Amino acid sequence: MPGTLVRSVILSGAEAKLRELGQRPGAVAAAAGVPVAALRDPDLLVTGRAVMQFFDLAAQMCAHRNFGLELSVGNRLAAIIGPLWVLLRHARTVGERCDELARNYDLYSSAALMHFERTDDVGILSWSAASGQADSEVQIAEFALGIFVSEIRVHAPRDWAPVEVWFRHQPPRDLRLHRRLFGSRLRFNADHNALLLDDAVMARPLNDSVPGNKALVRMIVRHGEDLPTTAVSPQVEGIIRALLPFAPCGIDDVANAMGVSVRTLQKQLEVTGEGFRAIKDAVRSDLAGKYLRHSQMSATDIAALLGYADLTSFSRAYRRWTDRSIRASRPRLG
Repeated sequence: MPGTLVRSVILSGAEAKLRELGQRPGAVAAAAGVPVAALRDPDLLVTGRAVMQFFDLAAQMCAHRNFGLELSVGNRLAAIIGPLWVLLRHARTVGERCDELARNYDLYSSAALMHFERTDDVGILSWSAASGQADSEVQIAEFALGIFVSEIRVHAPRDWAPVEVWFRHQPPRDLRLHRRLFGSRLRFNADHNALLLDDAVMARPLNDSVPGNKALVRMIVRHGEDLPTTAVSPQVEGIIRALLPFAPCGIDDVANAMGVSVRTLQKQLEVTGEGFRAIKDAVRSDLAGKYLRHSQMSATDIAALLGYADLTSFSRAYRRWTDRSIRASRPRLG
């Protein structure tokens, strides 16, 4: 389904988990703005923001740090992403499926963004809430990466684990569940939420692949969802999020990553009524808030990560975005 709505199947198991942890599911749902019926009916449409808020509030109200990660156990990607799975089944290898998932994630929802890229020796599958969709993505990011790693493990050798797993936020006190699901190579306070995949697993054939014309299936699925073949603004935002820690990330860098000229990209953005600078500032603002609230990186490191020459420039920009100081945004972090 297009837009920021998602099917309530993503909340499967939440009601039982909340009762197990001593909370009233209806109270958590109401506080998050999720219809109580969505906890039992998998086919209701709920805003992505409400779902992310639900995960975060559930962890807080239950005082249970691993709520999102525990809920990922036993859930399957196919059930959650709906029609997009039809397209993913035509991928032949794990790497192809990761690429198709990232390229077509807008078929599922625009409330979050995915990016997949191959370097010399690894593939990086990253996930992020879209700008303005989540004040905290700790719970939902761990849920998403838990779902993705479980899907890959179905097709991987026994005892396989990612090369590394990155989280933007700070680590929990107890890492036993994270290590059981992801392996021992965990990196917190990172610049992405991402799985790093080795060449061998990316080349693994898929057990559930079906033959067919992938391009034709993509066209049919997109036509059925009434979506354009390219959604420009989400693409630009996703590339900015992927490039920001590693490159100046100007419009020329993004245009090059998209395979178009700067002028073409500017014209495409003009049609949407959004400018490149506004999208980049929205990403910077969103990431700045999350790094400050949920990671242990210094403000100086965050400034460099977001492309600022010095802390003073970052501080001015942050106050312009939020009308708050950097210090006021991280009172609980040591």
